Amino acid sequence: MAKSLSPIQPALTDENYCMGLLSIDENADLLDATQWHKASKPVMTSCYEHGVYGAGHNSFTLAEDGETDLLVYHARTYTEIEGDPLWDPNRHTYVKAFTLE
Repeated sequence: MAKSLSPIQPALTDENYCMGLLSIDENADLLDATQWHKASKPVMTSCYEHGVYGAGHNSFTLAEDGETDLLVYHARTYTEIEGDPLWDPNRHTYVKAFTLE
């Protein structure tokens, strides 16, 4: 059965910022909160191995081949933020291919 997906982000602005996912069956009532299902864990978090922290504010699109799903998001390359994180201008844009399998 096909599903509709909606990414969600918590109210964080540091390296703990992450991306969750809500899903709903294609024919379900989108306005009925009981029909939505939240993933049991974040689908994207900081990656200390690659130095990408606080991924969020995402969107989905298709690659030029018309078949490859892409996730576009921003993140920082450091964890120590001076001052208000909302005013920190050093978030970089990333694009990552993904599958839902």
